[in-house]
Amino acid sequence: MHIRILGASACIGQPGQTTCFQIGGDTLIDCGTGCASLAEEELLAVRRVLLSHGHIDHCGLLPLLADAHACRQGPGIEVYGLAETLDALRQNLFNGKLWPDYTQTPSSDRPWVKLVPVEVGDAVPLVEGMATALPAQHSVPALGWLVEGPWRAMAFSGDSGPCPAFWHWVCGVPSLTDVICEVTYSDEHLQEAMRQGHMTPSLLAPLLADLPPNAHLWLSHGDPGCRDALIEQMLRQAPPGLHVARLKEGALIEL
Repeated sequence: MHIRILGASACIGQPGQTTCFQIGGDTLIDCGTGCASLAEEELLAVRRVLLSHGHIDHCGLLPLLADAHACRQGPGIEVYGLAETLDALRQNLFNGKLWPDYTQTPSSDRPWVKLVPVEVGDAVPLVEGMATALPAQHSVPALGWLVEGPWRAMAFSGDSGPCPAFWHWVCGVPSLTDVICEVTYSDEHLQEAMRQGHMTPSLLAPLLADLPPNAHLWLSHGDPGCRDALIEQMLRQAPPGLHVARLKEGALIEL
């Protein structure tokens, strides 16, 4: 099983699309603008979306993904997320005012979009593995996700400030090889990061000590104004031996 990075940025503007990771061919983690890079047949192959939270850079392409299925008589999609996140989608995204309400179209019992609530610890079966909802701490209700493949596991923090429960969970996964963590700001913007529920290098570094040896830490969601600075700071503060790199569109993570 592989994970293809379609978007890993905090905002649009080349190079950069917002968060969207493709797991195999039928699952997405988040549905930011990176989803738009998929070809028609790839869009129709998507059967489920695992949402971290309801901010537009992580869910904004959901209505268009649903529209692709509706226009081409695709199978439709299931969207997994916290109940609070799904309520926000119903009220603000799938409300029939800006776009058709595909959670009720063509009918309430067989819609193009089925919203499926999950809680921390709930598992979603995948074709070649399992995805588990993990805790996160953001400015709105949010999740991280653990994706376990046949041989390896990858954890995604979602948008989150320091969340010890997330790191305690993932550091106890023996097959963990990769962690995608948002680090939006450099340390010069520490107060802003804390206010918004985001990470900086100095907030993240103390949480990394128990990661498995030779783990890969991929930094995502960097603010354009401080991407270079936050990478430099993270490289200085990370534990010895930890591989640290910026996550880029087009990258593949094999599980």
